[in-house]
Parts: sequence; C-alpha cells; structure tokens
Amino acid sequence: MKDLIKRILYPLFGLSVPDKKINIYKTIIFNIIAFGVKGLRLPVYIYNNTNIYKVGKIILHCPIKHGLIRIGQLDLKSQGKTKFKNAGTIEVWGPVKIEGCTILENDGIIEFHGFNRIADGSLVVIRKKLVIGEQSRIGFQSFVMDSDDHFLVDVTTKEVIDNKKEIFIGKYNWIASRTVIKKGVKTPDYLIVASANALLTKDYTDLPPYSVVGGMPVKLLKTGVRRIYNIENERNLNEYFKKKNENSFLLDDSIEMEKYCLQQ
Repeated sequence: MKDLIKRILYPLFGLSVPDKKINIYKTIIFNIIAFGVKGLRLPVYIYNNTNIYKVGKIILHCPIKHGLIRIGQLDLKSQGKTKFKNAGTIEVWGPVKIEGCTILENDGIIEFHGFNRIADGSLVVIRKKLVIGEQSRIGFQSFVMDSDDHFLVDVTTKEVIDNKKEIFIGKYNWIASRTVIKKGVKTPDYLIVASANALLTKDYTDLPPYSVVGGMPVKLLKTGVRRIYNIENERNLNEYFKKKNENSFLLDDSIEMEKYCLQQ
C-alpha cells in the first residue's frame, strides 16, 4: 500500500519511484515453462524491465514458496535492462535475488545454496560451473566468468589448454561492488572482499578464517571479522549510531554470533 501511494503521489511533485513491480505475464509463463503445474505457485518472480531469453532447467532442493527466486527487481543503482539466459542448469537450495540490470548467461551449472544475492548491474557468464555458498552475496556491477571464452595455442608445442575452470564461492562471503572473479577461483567460508574493483584470480582457501581481502589482485588485509547479514540487527545498529555520539558498539557476551549475524 505504501509503494502504491508513492507511485500515485510522487509524480505530482516531480519525484520518481523505482519500478519494483512484478511482470505478471512473464512471471506466469516463466514458472510454467520451468516447473509445469507446480509453477502456478510462482516460486520465481520476474520484474519489469527484464528480458528472458531462455528459461532452461531449474531444480529446487527446497520447499516451493512464492518469490523464492527474484529476477530483475530495480534499485536506484540499476542501469539498463536485466537479461536472463539459462541454457544450462540452475540448482537452488534457498532464497535467491538476481537484482535489476544484471546479465546472467549460463551454459553450464549454477548452484545457489540459499540467501544469495547478485546485486544490480552485475555480469555473470558461466560456461562450466559456478557454486555460491549459503548466505553469500555479490556486490553491484561485479563480473563473474569461469571461462576466457577464447582458446590459446602454444606456438611451440601446439598444445591448447581448456579455457574453462569452475568457480566456488564459500559460505557467508561478502564480495564488494565491481569485483572481478575469474575462472578457477575458490574462496573460503566467511571471506570478505572489502574494496571495490578487487580482482580474484585463484584458490584462496588457505586463508585464515574470517579474512578480509582487497586489491588488484587481492591480498590479505585483516582477519577475525565477519559480515552481519541480519536485517533487523543492521537496522538497530544504524539507529544506535545515529542517536549515540560513539563509533563502536560492544555485543553482550550472551549473544550467539551465528544468530546475530545470519539472515533468518
């Protein structure tokens, strides 16, 4: 109701409202193609300003519910159209958001292990395999590609190496905006890529737990911290720092870290 009032009143004052409306027609057709009769429960929402080129195979490893997968919801950071082409397989274990103006082109296998987000304007091109662990998120305008998309030949040995290699993103990762993730990347659980324009190029699973990395290519910046995903706790912290003239907040010893940090 609040959004409806905004859409009616804001234009009268020369203000704009992001188009966050679901495209009912595309949503129904997408779900029926993907899931048959079960698709009438609408586990996938398709938003306005989204082009669907191919639905492909989508496998749900979790209970079906409305809006389990959301594709193309616009935000103020969104620029252009959302484009979705799944010529391979997408497997889902929990809620997924592929946000506005993201381009997702999949010819291989993508695994979303739940509470995942690919933020606005990102480009995801998968030829072989991408795995994104539970509660891991990728920031806006990032680039993820598991292939060079072209082959090279060694002019001396005449050897050609496969140009594709799987990408594995661990659980509870936060990957900053405009990050580039190249083929063969593996990240550990609880990794934070802190700086924009970071470059990931290899296996990082030997890093200590709760690591923070950044740079081009990334290097270890800090250890012993983790991202807070719990929306309510983030809201409370914002309110605390607005009202208090302080720059830190100490959690009570009785607080269980997993419950405090994770989105429920």
